[in-house]
Amino acid sequence: MMKKILALTAALAMLTAVATGCGSDEESSKEASSAAATEAAEESSEEEPEVDEADADENTDDSADDETAAYANALAGTLWLGMDSEYNCYALGFNDEEIVFEANDGSSVSGYWGVTAGDPTIYIFEDADLTNQVASLPWSYDTENDLMILNDTVIMTQADSYSFDDAAAAMEQMATAAKVQEFLQGTYWVGVDDDGAIAMGMDGESLEMVSVDTEGNLDDLSCLWSMDYDALTLYDDSYAPVYSFGWDIAEDGSVLELTDSDGSTVSMQQVSEEDATDIIAYLYASLNLDYTEE
Repeated sequence: MMKKILALTAALAMLTAVATGCGSDEESSKEASSAAATEAAEESSEEEPEVDEADADENTDDSADDETAAYANALAGTLWLGMDSEYNCYALGFNDEEIVFEANDGSSVSGYWGVTAGDPTIYIFEDADLTNQVASLPWSYDTENDLMILNDTVIMTQADSYSFDDAAAAMEQMATAAKVQEFLQGTYWVGVDDDGAIAMGMDGESLEMVSVDTEGNLDDLSCLWSMDYDALTLYDDSYAPVYSFGWDIAEDGSVLELTDSDGSTVSMQQVSEEDATDIIAYLYASLNLDYTEE
């Protein structure tokens, strides 16, 4: 088996909205016992609370500083890899203050990074004081779920075996992996182990997986997916990771191995589209089970 890297896009639009609420006070008129009381009530209703603009600005600055600090703590020393649907590969590496960006079209930029609260963009500067901007990228990062999106469409996966200084080397492997991604598009795979049978098809950003256990119970999954150098990760419609497999592929592309978190491995053989058109019946037959179409 030959290990390769792969990262596949899953289309995603990241939108940030800040909702502000406003309210109005309805005043009901009542007979006042005296003109003085009425006048006092009217003056009271017209009063508005004073807003300290300096305090508001300070709170906004604190929020931006907190977000930047959270990113810095989470990203320092990490390298992220991704690939879009056109097989363009990207590497994005972070140090405490520095950033490096590499693409397999020969693009490369390095410098110092900065973000602004509420702005889904990462800015790259020439200087550590963040005064001379040299590039900007549509970008978002969910620190809680460790999920990064580049250029609004590319799911970036953290490369645990690489660091900030390895961006160029990782990019070389990503370029090779682009050929694997192109090969996997439109392919179908079936595997059988002691627990049952599993089938999988990959097309664009979508992955379909169907499994049958030895008792004949059927389960199916439709999801988004990405692959890095050793993990196939499945995402729900909200792009939250739901499962991850280790993977290997044979050099001739005929066998794909998936290993779950428990260390169990299923070896999957590539099947034709004709076989895959009735994949459920195919799975039941692979387990010598009777299949009745509902």
